[in-house]
Amino acid sequence: MNAKSLKRWIKHQRRNNRGRLNRLLTRLLGTTEPRRRPLVGDTRRVLVVRLNKRLGNILFLTPMLRTLAASLPAATIDVVIQDARQKPLLETLPGIGRVWVHEKSFGATLKLLRQLRARRYDLAIDPSGNSASNRLALALSKARQRMGFATANQWVPLSHAASRPGSRHQAKQAVELLESGVTETEWQRFNTLAVFPGAEAERSAQQHWDRAFRELTSPSPVVAFFTQATGNKQLDDDWWADFLEQVAEKLPEAHLLQICPPGAPTPTSMASVCIAELDVLAATLSRADAFVAADSGPMHLAAAAGVPVAGLFKATNPAAYAPLGPGCVSLAGETLTPEHTVEAVRGMLSKQPNRGAA
Repeated sequence: MNAKSLKRWIKHQRRNNRGRLNRLLTRLLGTTEPRRRPLVGDTRRVLVVRLNKRLGNILFLTPMLRTLAASLPAATIDVVIQDARQKPLLETLPGIGRVWVHEKSFGATLKLLRQLRARRYDLAIDPSGNSASNRLALALSKARQRMGFATANQWVPLSHAASRPGSRHQAKQAVELLESGVTETEWQRFNTLAVFPGAEAERSAQQHWDRAFRELTSPSPVVAFFTQATGNKQLDDDWWADFLEQVAEKLPEAHLLQICPPGAPTPTSMASVCIAELDVLAATLSRADAFVAADSGPMHLAAAAGVPVAGLFKATNPAAYAPLGPGCVSLAGETLTPEHTVEAVRGMLSKQPNRGAA
């Protein structure tokens, strides 16, 4: 057996061992059936666990966080995540107390665990149902009540458990977890993503906007776009070239703004911005009149910022990952063409007064 085969065999054995341990713990302790009951009356300290670095997955928390804040106004809601860059996006949401960031080292993990346990949370929530890290944090949180999804692999003993909801969208599932796992609470439901950049982020965004459009002298609609995506979600250069040609032909009054990844070279043929701070990027996107992107973090960030988004779905399912925001549309299959996309943008611009004038 060569080194590559040995590595594959070890990985396979680890996966099998984890599976066996998971099944054993589920039989002994787990929650495989729904448990719907009221919250303890003095539920005031809530922890939401989402140990994932993908921007979209963190933004998918925002409808549930807003639902919690509106429905439990006396509660303080803390969140634990993995990427410090995403922290400003959650800190300004209503009802949010502290956003903890999990650093991947043994010492940092122990320190964070001690801090979380010291808070003595009344309720801890795993909104995803498919993360071993989330489950472990939930089990170790020392919360009086624990909420999550009841599945054949749910080895955490939960006080409140819901079966997998009918909605396939990741953000809506988290809201449905609250409704299905708790009785005697009237949930004020939110179904769209949302972020609320602070004053400093807004000032910085205005500076980026002014630099990008320093030569724009008359009010004009601004169509922002982002060409990048991971793996086979990305559309090729020819698709984007055709899209830009059609915008120039069919929407000659519109100004284009290209959103570039931080550190990438900026194009000289049109206005562009490269912004690393996510709250500043959200505030900048909010000034646009429409946004076009493949399924990606910036697509969801634009929807959360309140921009009508044309989401382009080449590989992923819009039923699970559509941009959730006012005026957003998803294009897939036969509609995933530059022609349909430009028509979608035209419809967006026709339904709103110009918000993106420099």
